[in-house]
Amino acid sequence: MQTTRSLMVSFLVAASILFNAQHARAQAGVTLENVGATVRFGEEITFLATIKTPIQIQNASIIIFDEAQGLTYVQSLAIREDGTAEYLFDTRQNTLRPFTIVRWSYQIALADGSTFQSETFFIRYDDDRFTWQTLESGSVQVNWYSGDASFGQAALNAALSGLESISKVMPLNLTQPVEIFIYANTNDLAGTLYPESSKWVAGHTNSAVGVVMVLIEPGANQGIFMERRIPHELMHVMLYRRVGARYTDLPAWLREGTATLAEINPNPDYDLALASAGVTGTLIPIKDLCVSFSPNPDSAFLAYAEARSFTDYLHDTYGSQSLLNLALIYADGVDCERGTEETYGISLSKLEMDWRSAVLGQNTVLPALQNMFPYLVLLCVVLLIPFIGIVNVLRKKEKRNGPESQTK
Repeated sequence: MQTTRSLMVSFLVAASILFNAQHARAQAGVTLENVGATVRFGEEITFLATIKTPIQIQNASIIIFDEAQGLTYVQSLAIREDGTAEYLFDTRQNTLRPFTIVRWSYQIALADGSTFQSETFFIRYDDDRFTWQTLESGSVQVNWYSGDASFGQAALNAALSGLESISKVMPLNLTQPVEIFIYANTNDLAGTLYPESSKWVAGHTNSAVGVVMVLIEPGANQGIFMERRIPHELMHVMLYRRVGARYTDLPAWLREGTATLAEINPNPDYDLALASAGVTGTLIPIKDLCVSFSPNPDSAFLAYAEARSFTDYLHDTYGSQSLLNLALIYADGVDCERGTEETYGISLSKLEMDWRSAVLGQNTVLPALQNMFPYLVLLCVVLLIPFIGIVNVLRKKEKRNGPESQTK
C-alpha cells in the first residue's frame, strides 16, 4: 500500500528532475536538457544529461554529493559530439547507504575562459529490489514486503510503543520523518550493509536521514523481535538528533547501551550472560567498549549485555538529564574516561566498580587490589632498597661499637 508521503517523495523527486531538465538556466551560453538519473540498487547510479553550448568545451565535471556521509566526488565527464553525457557511479566501490539522498551538479569550463556551474539535482538511492507495503502514523512510517497487513500494523504499533519508551529517557524529535524498512531474512538485509558488517547484525540505522532497517521474519516470534529491534534502532535516531553529527564520538557502550534501554522486550539472555561472565571473571572492562564491540558474536553479545546494564545503572542512579548531559559532553569530543568525570565527578573505572558492586553484587575491593598488584610490588621494591641500606648502616655501626672495641 503506497501512502501519501511515499507518493509525495516520488513526485517531488520526479518533478525536480523534470523541472530542472526543462528549465535548466542558461549561463555562459550553456543549456542543460534531459537531466536525470537511474538507480540499480547495489550496483550503480547512471547520470544523464544533454549539454548544449555554441562555445567549445574545454573540460567538464560531474560533482556528486552523498548527503548521508557528507562525501563529495568530483569526476571528469566525457561529452559526446551530440552533447549527450553519461556517467556511471559504481555504488559497489563507492558505498552508498540505502535510502539516502544523492545530489549532483555539473561544472563546465569553456574555451573563452568562462565557466558554467549548474543547479543541483537530486535522487534517492532506494532499495528497489522489493515491492514495499507501507503504513504510517504522524512522522513514523513502516515499510515491509513480506507479511500481510496485520504484520505491518504490528510493526507500526511497536514503533509507536518504542517512541513512548524513548520519551521516558529523552524528549522526542519528530520534526523530520522516520522511515522503518523491515527485511524478512538475513541475506536481504545484508544487501543493504557494508561488506565488512558482521553477518549477525539484525538492524542498522542511517540516523542522519532518519532511516531504520531491521530484520524481522514473519512468524510466531515476530512481535518479540519487533518490540526489541524497532525501538532499539529508533533510539539511535533520536539520540543522533539530540547530540548532532558528532554522534559517532559517543562511546560505543553509551550508544548501544542507550539504544537497549528503549527495547520493550529486551533479550532475557543479557542477564544470563552477565551472571556467567561475573562468575567466571570474564566481564569486559567498560573502557574496552569505548571504541567498538568485538565482531565475534559471543563477545559482542556480552558487550551489549554490559552496555545495557551499565547504562541502565547510570540512568537509574543519576537520572535521564545527567545521561543526556554525558552524551552531549562526549559529542563535544571529550575522551571516554574524562566524560564521566565531567558529568558525574567520578572516573569511568570507579563508576564501573560501583556498577559491579550494586548490580552484580561483586566485591570490587579484591579486583581493585589485583589490578594494583604490579604497582604494590613496585612500591615494595622502591621502599625495600633504602630499608636494606638503613639496616646495613645500623649493622656496621653496631660492629664498630661492639663489646670488643668498647673501653672500660
